[in-house]
Amino acid sequence: MKLRLAGIPLLVRPSFVVVVCLLGMPIVRRPAVEPLELIRRLAIWVTVVLVSVVVHELGHALLARRFGAEVTMELWALGGLTTWQPVSRPITPTRRAAIAAAGSALGLVVGGAVYPLWKMAGPPVGSVSLALGWIVWVNLGWGLINWLPIRLLDGGHIFRGVIDALWPSRSERIANLFFLFSSAAAAIAAFRLGFPIAGLFAAFMLIMEIRELLGAAPRTRRPPPPPPPERFLLDPPPRPDPAGPESGPLR
Repeated sequence: MKLRLAGIPLLVRPSFVVVVCLLGMPIVRRPAVEPLELIRRLAIWVTVVLVSVVVHELGHALLARRFGAEVTMELWALGGLTTWQPVSRPITPTRRAAIAAAGSALGLVVGGAVYPLWKMAGPPVGSVSLALGWIVWVNLGWGLINWLPIRLLDGGHIFRGVIDALWPSRSERIANLFFLFSSAAAAIAAFRLGFPIAGLFAAFMLIMEIRELLGAAPRTRRPPPPPPPERFLLDPPPRPDPAGPESGPLR
């Protein structure tokens, strides 16, 4: 499904809805409910997550566009993805970090604004109280998790933007080592706290970081050719040697 929000293209793939339903089934089934009630709760859950992820991606997209970039948004199996391309001027590392932080920041604002309404709604029995509770949980909980300094998360992009600004010559090496340890710590914490899906994601990231680190060894490259003289377009071509073509290198 293709849409436009605030003039920004948005593509919603079916895989996004499928994964959101799978993630939500353990939540909507507590406590055990009848099939019709289960369908009602699942529909509320999918709507809340869809709107919350779109709001998150809008935070990235609107700020990137404010910095002069062309942006597109996509919802797919692993969540939301905002792609931006500088047009009028390059985007500095600090602005890249700000763009990465803007998504969860907007979500935290939404979750914080809904929190008092959720508290006033009472026990999560009706559709409104369920929706408000999940809006708070998704925007605040997932927003803070997304700021963890892991490479694929917003926190990883924030960290990379900061070190690119502070230590540009060493940022690649610092990032590889830091993301290796942060992914390992996240995997251990997730499994110990009883979040196996998050633990598997962090373990996958740890494997990717190990491969990245092993493949980061410097490779020997042929030196680039020397630049031509400044007036090479104005100088006449060299005259051929009367001795024949074997007297010099081929041009």
